[in-house]
Amino acid sequence: MDPLSNDVKISIQDVTKIFYGKQKEEVVALKNLSLNVRDGEFLVIVGASGCGKTTLLNLVAGFDAPTSGQILLDEKPVTGITPECGMIFQQYALFPWKTVQENVEFGMKMKRMPHRERKERAARFIDIVSLNGFEKSYPHHLSGGMKQRVSIARSLANDPKVMLLDEPFAALDAMTRQVLQEQLVRIYEKHRKTIIFITHSIDEALLLSSRIMVMTARPGRIAQEIVNDLPHPRNADVQLSTRYMELKRTIWDSVQAEVMKSMEIEAD
Repeated sequence: MDPLSNDVKISIQDVTKIFYGKQKEEVVALKNLSLNVRDGEFLVIVGASGCGKTTLLNLVAGFDAPTSGQILLDEKPVTGITPECGMIFQQYALFPWKTVQENVEFGMKMKRMPHRERKERAARFIDIVSLNGFEKSYPHHLSGGMKQRVSIARSLANDPKVMLLDEPFAALDAMTRQVLQEQLVRIYEKHRKTIIFITHSIDEALLLSSRIMVMTARPGRIAQEIVNDLPHPRNADVQLSTRYMELKRTIWDSVQAEVMKSMEIEAD
């Protein structure tokens, strides 16, 4: 792991997380995991089910605390939920009684941003995610892909230092997922937010990331790091390249090995 330096946005230092089951048995979700995430980096984490990916994201977000070790954001310990981290879940987490405009404005309203400023800012990010004309629509009028675009706009409008995305496109159909992946890439290329993104899809990881981390079977640690050197702008065409297939094979071999280990753990 690189030494902590000025360009490190998040530093995960020797983190272990233990849960306790119904019979008070220990479940070690993460063990001695260390990782630095650079400012402006798009880090994608992949790994077998149950390897601790979501647990790690929840610790970075401040929803939970490590059993041991620490997580630093801009060299300061994460001790709880902070507006500096914007979280986007697989389920859209929108307020059903609020319109698209009101959902996007919500975080800014909580910050007591002046009415006119938050209206203008919300409109700008609604435009970025191509939802113009739907400002007065309620979530039940929107498709799944549109709801997730509202979630992305809301997070961006709140101007977090870090965006955390937990399999945000997993519930969408393949075509909608491809469109939103390419849209997220364009947003990243423009705004250069620091992003940590969790997925089970190697193709998604390669389309989105600047770096990919493969996690081990439980207890979760870093099994492999892959720097994604595929050229920008990224779109579906990049999947036809020789380099894409080389990277996919490398990641698949690593993930497959960890999936087999996780199956052995479950069998025990």
